[in-house]
Amino acid sequence: MNLATQYDNFAEDFSQNQSIGENSNDLNRADFYMYIDFLKPGMRVLDAACGDGTDLLHYVSLGVGAYGIDASAEMIKIAQAKVANVPLIVGTFENMPYEDNYFDAVLSKYALMTSGDMEPAFKEIHRVLKPGGTMLYLVTHPFRHYFEKKNPQADYFKQEIVDSHILSGSVTVQEPSHTMNDFLSNFLFQNFDVQTYRERWDPAAEQIDGRKYPGYFILKAVKR
Repeated sequence: MNLATQYDNFAEDFSQNQSIGENSNDLNRADFYMYIDFLKPGMRVLDAACGDGTDLLHYVSLGVGAYGIDASAEMIKIAQAKVANVPLIVGTFENMPYEDNYFDAVLSKYALMTSGDMEPAFKEIHRVLKPGGTMLYLVTHPFRHYFEKKNPQADYFKQEIVDSHILSGSVTVQEPSHTMNDFLSNFLFQNFDVQTYRERWDPAAEQIDGRKYPGYFILKAVKR
């Protein structure tokens, strides 16, 4: 699965629809912003998988030195038109072209789970963070991916590519399913101090069989 090509195909639709109606990303965005009160003017902050630059605009308004990286060249084009004087590049979690100990914070919303293997992504985030720097991310909850397999015999532990219908069905993204162990791994606990974990329902996601289950979780951790 080529994630860059996937988002290139619907970058405009995603950008235009993400804040429309009751099934928008506005709720999860506001929830995520509750945990960035540690950001201070002058901090160097990376938005990993910055998308169309909507979150970058908010971070810039806080006075931080913002950077953005995204796998989609089309998303980066939209972000470049939206956010001025922010270094933006096309790249992935697994191979970020930044120096060691470079950022005070790495923030990422609804993106890390697109990596089939979490550990290389976490290692790169750890590498580019300064000691004492903060990793804050929001990802699709593994329970949601499990239900989105839409198979009564689905195996929670088997990684599969699932279709996630979001934003009132206007966009369909393909993502590899994960277990909680993929995120709450030994590497995380050995190299970070976890400060926050929160699960939330998300109306922006398709609701399977009328069930109520977490759509995403937020995790905040500090590099040792």
